[in-house]
Parts: sequence; C-alpha cells; structure tokens
Amino acid sequence: MELTRKKILITGGAGFIGSHLCEKLLHEGAEISVLDNFSTGKMSNIEQIKNDIRIIKGDINDFELTKNAIKGSDIVVHEAFPYGVATRELDKQFVEDGAIGTFNVLRASVECDVQKVVYASTVAVYGKQEYTPIDEEHPKNPFLPYGATKYLGELYCSSISNIFGIDTVSLRYFNVYGPRYAAFDHSAMVNFLTRVINNKEPLIYGNGDQVRDYTYIEDIINGTLQAIKKENTRGAVYNLAEGEGISIIDLANKIIKISGKDLQPRFAEIDEYKKINKGLPYGMTKKIGDKYIDERKFVADINKAKIELGYKPITEFDDGIEKTYNWLMCRY
Repeated sequence: MELTRKKILITGGAGFIGSHLCEKLLHEGAEISVLDNFSTGKMSNIEQIKNDIRIIKGDINDFELTKNAIKGSDIVVHEAFPYGVATRELDKQFVEDGAIGTFNVLRASVECDVQKVVYASTVAVYGKQEYTPIDEEHPKNPFLPYGATKYLGELYCSSISNIFGIDTVSLRYFNVYGPRYAAFDHSAMVNFLTRVINNKEPLIYGNGDQVRDYTYIEDIINGTLQAIKKENTRGAVYNLAEGEGISIIDLANKIIKISGKDLQPRFAEIDEYKKINKGLPYGMTKKIGDKYIDERKFVADINKAKIELGYKPITEFDDGIEKTYNWLMCRY
C-alpha cells in the first residue's frame, strides 16, 4: 500500500512508540493526526513535528470525540494505552482504556469507513511460556490484567474484520526500548539504565534468570510500517521482536560494561520489592519459600513477520543500549 497523502490517525501519538511512528509516516508522505490525552504521552516527543501534524487532545474513552478525530482517516494506528503506569492493581484503565477505548476506536473506524486499523498488542498476551521461541500460535494465557486487556483487543480486531470487512492487524510487541523510553516505565531495562546513570548498582528482582526479548524502537517502527502497508491482513497477528533473548542478570552486566562504570548488580532484599496490597510483587510470578521468582522467558519466533511482512530487525543490541543510555544521560 502506498502511503503518500494517506490520512493516518495515531492514537497515543505523543507516546514513546507513537511519536517515532509519526516521524516515520511523515517521511513516507502521509498526513498525520494524533489523538492523545497526554496522561503519559509528552508534547516534547512531537515538538519537532508539531507544525506538520494535526494534534487532538482527547481520550479514546469518549466515543464521539474519537469518532470526530477519526473521521476522514484512511488508516488508524491504535497505540494508546498508559503502559508505563500499568500495574497489577485492579485499575479501571484495563477496562476503560484497554477494552472500552479499543472498542471505541474500532467502532468509530467502521462507522467512518476507515480502510485499516493497526493495533498495538503485546507479548503479555502469552503469559508464562509453554515453549520457546514463542510463535503466534502459542497458547494465550495472560498472567497480567494488561495482557488480558490487550488480548481482548486482538479478539475485537479479528471479529470486527470478520463482520464488517475492515482490514485489521495486531502486532505483538516484545519489550521495546530506545530514545523517549518512558522514565516511569517499570521494565528492567529502563530501571537498570537509570540506576547506572546515577551511579547505583542495578537491582535484580528474582533470581535473574528471567529472559526478555528486547527490541530497538527503530526495528519496531519498521515492522509496524510494513504491517501498515500490507494489504488484506483481515485479523492477522504478528510478533515483532528481535528474536533473541537475554537474561536479566546478563542485561544488568551488559549495561554496566557499556557504561564503563565500576558497578556490580545486586539482588534485592525482600523489603525492596515493589509490592501491592494483595498478590505478588511487580515482575514476579511465583513465591518459593521466602524468595520470589519470575518464571517468564520471553523469546519470540519472528518467522511469520519475516516471511509475510518482510520484517528484519537490524539494530545490534549493544548499539541500541548505547543509544538509549546516551539519550537518558541527556535527561540527567
């Protein structure tokens, strides 16, 4: 699909991924609108392009506002969700932003005769892995409310494609990182980087054996662009990732090495875990005796995206970390 002069609306366009996507799509010649409530998105993320795009401040929970924003669009890319502040608490955002908001975007897209909706999903739909690498057919058993909400969005996309014929595609992002990475994000990557920049040792929760498939923002944007351009994706789903995993303890050591600082990772004491009122602490899936562990080992099988989209991540992991580290350094 040629994107020149295509009218594309991006929900969450002032956020981490959304703002990078705005820049890429402008370069492709598209006409960009952003719908963002700026709860986690930042005007600074789109400062350089604000005069080249239409910015609508509003919430996807408001159907009429969402419909008015979408009206006239050829394509909608739905990136909006306050991921960086998503918790294990039973917060209303999982229903309001995740379920109602996504349904509003899809309903408005149908009513406004949008050609295609691209939906930002997540590795969290899989829950604890039953095998690795994880392909798109892996059982979906979300461990977190966030993953359950995102999986519901995928089902909405598929069913609405089936009924109304609108083209939809869901992209399961695996642990995206890079410049504009939210400082309030609760992932290990941003926490390690922030601590090392501040001359503090990376703090390991669990035993450090948990594995993540970190994917640089530029690769994610290229994969998303390829999914936007692909026609006849009716309800299709793709993993977008690097396709390689790293343990959290190895990640901590790698970040220290790149920084050149004389630090060592430290395992968190029980009283240092981020706990909620009930249930397991953040990032943990099991308690054994008086210890917490995270059993998740996320490594993606990206063959489907490679074959059908032409997706190919090209950023070397060390280069991506160094770019992210340097970007964060400028914030301190």
